[in-house]
Amino acid sequence: MIYLKEAAQIALGAIRGSPLRSSLTLLGVAIGVAVVIAVATVLQGANSYVQEKLASLGSGVFSIQKASIAGVGDFEKYLEAMRKNPDLSEADYRAVLESASLAERVGAQDSANGQVVFGSQTLDGVSLQGVTPSMQYLSSVEIASGRYVSEFDDDNHRAAVVVGADVANALFGEAIDPVARDMKIDGRPYKVVGVAKPMGSVLGRSQDNFVLLPFRTFQKVYGDNRSITITLKAAGGATPAAVQDQARVALRARHHVGVGAPDDFAILTDEATEGFFGQILSIVSGIAIPITLISLVVGGIVVMNIMLVTVTERTREIGIRKSLGARRRDILAQFLCESTFLSAAGGAAGVLIGYGFTKALALVVPIPVGFPVVWSALALMLSAGVGLFFGTYPANTASRLDPIEALRSE
Repeated sequence: MIYLKEAAQIALGAIRGSPLRSSLTLLGVAIGVAVVIAVATVLQGANSYVQEKLASLGSGVFSIQKASIAGVGDFEKYLEAMRKNPDLSEADYRAVLESASLAERVGAQDSANGQVVFGSQTLDGVSLQGVTPSMQYLSSVEIASGRYVSEFDDDNHRAAVVVGADVANALFGEAIDPVARDMKIDGRPYKVVGVAKPMGSVLGRSQDNFVLLPFRTFQKVYGDNRSITITLKAAGGATPAAVQDQARVALRARHHVGVGAPDDFAILTDEATEGFFGQILSIVSGIAIPITLISLVVGGIVVMNIMLVTVTERTREIGIRKSLGARRRDILAQFLCESTFLSAAGGAAGVLIGYGFTKALALVVPIPVGFPVVWSALALMLSAGVGLFFGTYPANTASRLDPIEALRSE
């Protein structure tokens, strides 16, 4: 092992002797490693983000919709279901409410877009959501001030609304408390009874640009010609599957679906949503990661090219070493150590660049961003392996030089 130690010392001396060339050589590897870490960071953050958003509703919560995309490649099936399946109505919601005895909560939601006005301030394209009072416990909306829409509001078709954080800030600003203020939605007067806590954004889209109306008020004003969403939460001790079965039986009976025929509605669970996004992330990972690894290969090719030039420039040095007794394995080890050290140093620099990228990314994106330790370690090992692999040919070339011919070299 003494010859390896000596080879490493000579290799390090050669690297220090050409700082500019060495820096430029390892830069290609550093960029490749940094790109791998950057892509892994984004994918890992996106996966954590999806899981975090799903967890915010709590376990046992699922929804029933007219149609949903169950997996990648099912878009055609989704469009067909949207054409064929009947709209879910308030009567469907009442049937599920009566039949789902194992559900802790059952809620309904309808939606449209509209214009909101307060004084001289106007907002267009605001999401208007008609919700039953039980949706307070089935959605991620939390009240910052005031209250949620109540059973009394819903039963009496009251013009009481809860506004999202973006709507409250845009219409009322910080100087005015929105609660108990009058505003207009599509020209009709309403009173603000509550303001929701900020929820941030999902994939760059704000989740706070909404107004909640009592479900019956909404349908009285905007009609019931749209399909609603029915949301349920399993009671303690009951499994979500059992609650889904109760809701499925109630809806199939109402829609007169025959035995053996598929459901004419879709049940969307956390697992299905997570699986769908998981499929997307897997496809993206399967494409992005190999492409980023190509940059490491390019860095390895740069290392090999530089090492070939180095062998040519140091032919006389190799001849002197061989004439003084250096064996072929000594020369081979020297140049392999040099290429490996260059790549490993590039990998380490890439990890530092990647770490800086994750810190900067955390300041500008809403997804959870963490340093991908496993991918960083893997990229570092790959960078050293790339140097060893692409340095083999130049090192072998150097070790095979004839000492007499090498000494004649200028």
